Amino acid sequence: MSWMMVLKKDSKWDEKTLNAKRRQLLNKEPSLKVEFPEMSHPSNESEIPKVIEAIKNNKLDDKTQTDLDKNFNEKMLEIVGEDIKDWQQLIEDMNIMIIKLKMKYKRPRPYEVTDKIDSVTGTDDSPSFPSGHATESHAMAKILGNKYPDKQGELEDYANKVALHRMQIGSHYPSDIEAGKKTGQLIADAYLSTNKVEKWQDILGKADDSLHDWFNRRGGKETKDGKTQGGWIDCS
Repeated sequence: MSWMMVLKKDSKWDEKTLNAKRRQLLNKEPSLKVEFPEMSHPSNESEIPKVIEAIKNNKLDDKTQTDLDKNFNEKMLEIVGEDIKDWQQLIEDMNIMIIKLKMKYKRPRPYEVTDKIDSVTGTDDSPSFPSGHATESHAMAKILGNKYPDKQGELEDYANKVALHRMQIGSHYPSDIEAGKKTGQLIADAYLSTNKVEKWQDILGKADDSLHDWFNRRGGKETKDGKTQGGWIDCS
């Protein structure tokens, strides 16, 4: 028998086999709107050797691996002193977008393609492309780095570790990680752009309220809809 035995061409993970939480996410729409381009990846078989090599070179201790696999969002937020409770909406939005992309491409995981790789985590129970861990970690690195520029390098380093670890445990191909990084950056750009618009709307709204107060102090009268009329002072 050759070093590789092809087991399946398509991922076993579909709308019926996904767990209940992922199915719920699949049926939701994110509050953040992002346009994703069409993506492609090399053949599964062509990338298997790189995955096997990454597994052989994995020297990380158990605690580090658990954090990279299951606690990476918390760890990244710890770097900048933020609480994960304040980021739940963004994290859910990312999870919704990720599962929709995964179900679009339905790429089988490496362990579905060769008998030389086993699943060693409960976080790879969905199609492979793009990597959700790479997507989320790189999105968070860019968003948090924008808010905390002095921590940007540390955040990016951790995101790269999170993404690489997915190959080191045999859950992803190299192209999954590359696509995840690009997807995460698109999400970050959309988030930062939307956040900037919302801040300007808030500033303009406060400025409008201040203008009404200024008129009132000079004898203006507010109508029922909250608008100010009159109140001009004749300085002629």
